[in-house]
Amino acid sequence: MEPAAISFEGAAKRYGDLLALHPLDLVVARGELFALVGPNGAGKTTALGLLTGLLSPTAGRVRILGIDVSSDPVGAKRRVGFVPDRPLLWPKWTPRESLRFVGAVFGGSGAPLEGRIDAELRAFDLEEAADTRNEALSHGTRQRVALAQAFLHEPEVYVLDEPMVGLDPFAQRTLSARLREKAAAGATVLFTTHQLQAAADLATRAGLLVGGRLAASGPPRSMTAADGRSGPLDELFFEAAAPEEP
Repeated sequence: MEPAAISFEGAAKRYGDLLALHPLDLVVARGELFALVGPNGAGKTTALGLLTGLLSPTAGRVRILGIDVSSDPVGAKRRVGFVPDRPLLWPKWTPRESLRFVGAVFGGSGAPLEGRIDAELRAFDLEEAADTRNEALSHGTRQRVALAQAFLHEPEVYVLDEPMVGLDPFAQRTLSARLREKAAAGATVLFTTHQLQAAADLATRAGLLVGGRLAASGPPRSMTAADGRSGPLDELFFEAAAPEEP
């Protein structure tokens, strides 16, 4: 039996007295488009930090395609295309140079790599900006460069932190279509978002984090809460995440 694409196995993260992520048990199957949703401070970024190896779990473990992220971080990262919440690009490089560097890190070279770079520049409408320094690009354009980097080596797992932020409607449509295409071909996508409608439209399944706990999970239009209630994502979100009355 093939391992799950992503598995959190009692994964928790503590910062001193603050338990930012309570023990999380969550499995994302191959080919899923999974949205991780929650208010600010819910634990989404912490969960992604554990998943990408940027953070180490205080307890439990996280696996990508059966690879323990803590014990084999390089092996796990080679299977992932990651887009952080803010595009991190070397300012003096151009998008083309940025893609060339990422491609080389993942073992690409020569004409095949240059062909992949040209394809991603076209896919994310970056051809006109391809040879402009990153520091001169708008936030939305830098976000498209970061996305192109993640797609370049055709990973088996895509991990995207707020990928729609800064993108115009055309770029959002392009990204959504490409993610659906990758999932249909067997890749797995996990993304965080504050946009409930984006999660409902794109994800095949979602998880709602509130206060570092998984409050509900399931298809966005019919999720099941931890207390057994069911309902659409937006309804459960506002019920679970509403601030307490003073």
